[in-house]
Amino acid sequence: MVDWLWAIPVFGLMIFMHELGHFAVAKFFDIRVHEFALGFGPAVLGFDRGETRYNLRAIPLGGFVRMAGMDPSEPEDPRGF
Repeated sequence: MVDWLWAIPVFGLMIFMHELGHFAVAKFFDIRVHEFALGFGPAVLGFDRGETRYNLRAIPLGGFVRMAGMDPSEPEDPRGF
C-alpha cells in the first residue's frame, strides 16, 4: 500500500533532472535564463541568483525553464533563444 508513495519523490526527481537538462544546455550556449521553476501555480519559495529566479511552486506536477526570447512580446535579446 505504501509503495505508491515512492512515486511522488521519484517523479519529482525526474522532473528536476529533465528541467536541469534544459537549464544546463541554455547556460552552455549562453542563453539568458529568466526562471527555473519546479511545479506550477503560485511560487511558494524562491530566490534570485545572478540573472535567474529559482522557484518552488505550489502544484508539484511539472516544471519549466523560462529563457529569453521565448515570449514574442518580450523585447529582442541578443542572448535570447
